[in-house]
Amino acid sequence: MRRILAFSGLLAALVTGSLLIAPAANAATGPSSTRIDSVDRRQQGDRVLVNLSYNCPAGARIQLVVTVTAANGDRIAQGTRQKRADCTGDWAATELRVDRDLAGALFIVGQATARTVRTVCDDTSCETIPFDEAIRIS
Repeated sequence: MRRILAFSGLLAALVTGSLLIAPAANAATGPSSTRIDSVDRRQQGDRVLVNLSYNCPAGARIQLVVTVTAANGDRIAQGTRQKRADCTGDWAATELRVDRDLAGALFIVGQATARTVRTVCDDTSCETIPFDEAIRIS
């Protein structure tokens, strides 16, 4: 019984020690940021144009998923769009044309919310970060 306990303790120490020296898997995926610069109503409310800025480590890839939600009377206007891009290490700008869900209301000028989910990947791993913010549709 003592041999089993001693062997178990040795095995646990070896495994724990090897885990402590393993490199971080997501070292090349962070830090990253996004910010919505403007949201403009298009096509009589069937679409909004989202101007978004992002940054992430050079050599990584980013996937942006933006959902815009707004009230229109007693109904909800909502739409989602995604886009992929390569990261340069500097801030970059992109546009996303977010079409409304056909079952919902039209987008109108006024207050809304945006949920941006960014997934940044390098060759070994990915990091996903959601971010909610209040926006204004112009």
